Amino acid sequence: MKSGKAMKILVIGGGPAGLFFSIIAGRALPSAVIHVRERNPRGVTYGWGVAFSESAAGALRPAAPDVIDALTTNTSHDEMVLSLDGAGVPVKVGRSHLNARWSLLATLERFAVGAGVTVEHDCDANVTGSDLDDWDLVIGADGVNSQTREHFAEHFQPSVELGTNWLAWYGTPKHYPPSIILRNSEYGVLMAHASRFSAELSNFTVEVGQETFDRLGFAELTEDGSRELCERLFADSLDGAPLRSDHSPWFQTKFVSCARWTHRNLVLIGDALHTVHPSIGSGTRFAMRDAVYLTEALTRAGWDVEVGLKEFERVRKPVADAFQAAAKRSIAWYEGLPSRTITHPTKFALEYLMRTGRVSYRDFRRENRDVVLGYERDLR
Repeated sequence: MKSGKAMKILVIGGGPAGLFFSIIAGRALPSAVIHVRERNPRGVTYGWGVAFSESAAGALRPAAPDVIDALTTNTSHDEMVLSLDGAGVPVKVGRSHLNARWSLLATLERFAVGAGVTVEHDCDANVTGSDLDDWDLVIGADGVNSQTREHFAEHFQPSVELGTNWLAWYGTPKHYPPSIILRNSEYGVLMAHASRFSAELSNFTVEVGQETFDRLGFAELTEDGSRELCERLFADSLDGAPLRSDHSPWFQTKFVSCARWTHRNLVLIGDALHTVHPSIGSGTRFAMRDAVYLTEALTRAGWDVEVGLKEFERVRKPVADAFQAAAKRSIAWYEGLPSRTITHPTKFALEYLMRTGRVSYRDFRRENRDVVLGYERDLR
C-alpha cells in the first residue's frame, strides 16, 4: 500500500461475503475507503432462513466477536429429526443458529456502516476494466450467478456444474426443528428440508429428482401452482399449514469452482468463486470464511494487493477444496436417492448424517446411543 494514500476498495455484492469482508477490512484498515455496490434495493432479498452451526460461529467469531454474537442470539437448535414415511428419528447434532436472511443482511449492513463503509443499493453492480484502474482492490462477491466472474471468465476459468435434482425454497408458519422429511410416493422419492428460523417461520425446501419432477408436471406449473401441489404432497407433515413463496421457482443447484481466483487487483470470494451445497448447510459460513482469510492475507502482506491476493489463494484453497469435496459427496448421496428405496428410518438417519464422510458411525453412536442400539437390535 502506498504511504500517505488512503486505500480504495470496491466490493461488488452486498451479501454475507461482501458485507463481512467490508466490516473486518474496515476495522483492520480504518483509513481505507470501502464502497459496496448492491444491485437489489435496500431491504430486498430472496429466500428464507440461513443457518450457522456452532462450529461455524466459533470459526468466525475471532474476526468480529460482536457481529457473530449478534447473529447467534436468535433461534437455535441442537436436535434434528429424520423422518421417513411419517416415522421420525430425533438425533442429537451440533447446535445451529438460524436467522432470517433479510435480518442477517440488515445486521451485517448495520455493522458495515458502523465501520465507515458506504453501501449503495439499487445500482449497476457490473465491474469494468476502468473499475480495476480506479480502485486499488476490487472484490467480486456477487453470488452464484456472479456477473463479475462471467465478465472476466477468460481469466478466472470457471466451471459450473448443474445438479440433477430440482429444489424449491419455501417458507411456512409451522414450527420445525431442523428436519429431513423423506416420502416414498407413487411419483418417486419426495424430500423436504425444514427448520424454524424465527418465532414465526420455518424454511421448507422441497427436493425431487428429474423423473419425479417430470411425473408431477412441475415444469408446466406456475410458481403458485407448484407451491399448491407441494402443499398437497406434504400435507401430512404440514398439518394444514400453508407454504409461502418469496420468488420461489424451481432451480437446480450450481456447483461452481474457478481455476484462477484473481485477475490483476480483482479477487472473487463466496459463491462467486466457489460453492458448496445447501445440503451441508455451510454456504454462508463458507462465504464469510473467505472474507476472513482474505483480510488476514492482506494484513500479513501490509495491504500489498498483489502479494496479499496470492497469499489468500495459497492458504485458503486447500481448506476450500476439502469443503467442496465434502459437498460433492453430499450431492452424490442426494442425487442417488431417487434410484433407491429406503425402508428403515434409523438407517436413513445414519446414511444422512454419515453421507459426507465427516461423521463416523462411532461418532453417531456415541451421541445417539439409544437410537443406534434400537437399530442394532432390529438387525439381529
